[in-house]
Amino acid sequence: MTLKEKGARWYITNGVYVITTRLDEKINGMAAAWVTRVCEDPVLISVAIWEKNYTHNLLKQSGIFVVNILREDQTKVAIHFGKQSGRDINKFTGISFREGKTGAPILDDCLGYLECEVVFSRKLGDHTIFVGKVLEEGNKKGGRALIYKHSDYF
Repeated sequence: MTLKEKGARWYITNGVYVITTRLDEKINGMAAAWVTRVCEDPVLISVAIWEKNYTHNLLKQSGIFVVNILREDQTKVAIHFGKQSGRDINKFTGISFREGKTGAPILDDCLGYLECEVVFSRKLGDHTIFVGKVLEEGNKKGGRALIYKHSDYF
């Protein structure tokens, strides 16, 4: 099936991010493209996460997450966090990170990050929209953001 046969929705542009969270001693992360700013005051960010993802369960219980913004040369990082489950492996083996204020992982090698606390969530179809208030944000390294192209991953 070609992109055209799948529908126009696959032409919507998004960045590529790694959403990380912590629940007690368990940390996990997943690749995501459905991230957006919601408002400026207070700064709110929304992420849409498939309900069957392991990160969804951890985030729902913990109420915290970090949006790690990937650089254009980090497609392999996106694939690493997107093509395997944290139920089966520790995705952070060999990945350099620090704990944020909430304890959620902030990747050392990324363009920037937004550390958030959930203020609203709602299940819509097979995803949950989590809206987080930004507690801290920072730029890590220079560069340009990785743009999501469906064909790079599927």
